[in-house]
Amino acid sequence: MRRSTKLCFLLFAMMALALPQHLAAQKDLQISKVFDIYGKKKGVTMVELSGEMLGDYNLSLFKSIVINDDPGAGDFIRKCLAKDQEGAKKVKQVISSGNLSTIILQLPRKGRLNRLILYNATSSGYKITLVYLESSDEADDILNLLLKKK
Repeated sequence: MRRSTKLCFLLFAMMALALPQHLAAQKDLQISKVFDIYGKKKGVTMVELSGEMLGDYNLSLFKSIVINDDPGAGDFIRKCLAKDQEGAKKVKQVISSGNLSTIILQLPRKGRLNRLILYNATSSGYKITLVYLESSDEADDILNLLLKKK
């Protein structure tokens, strides 16, 4: 019995050490708080994909959150984005009625990964979408994949 306990502990420790690095990749960003705080609230849809599901798109991590009817969330997200855009390249920014409605940020590389943040809010603030992406592809290629017309 004692031997199996040690074996279980050893296996658990090995699995913990082998967790993919991308699980903590966005933790250095302020927007990670958005996913943590709003991810399980009513009226919110959060999606996180990694690994094989994204292989065809050359993405290593895709994380999105859509928040409906929560004006306070918009203010909080814009504050987080303001911090995260320090050192980032603004690919696109749209201001509508004095408020940020769309921004695409290319963050500094993290190792071999290019990182992007996409934010969009309706003019009424009724619907907010925030997306975080990681890929070994160049940022332009990622954006072309995402924004290409069908």
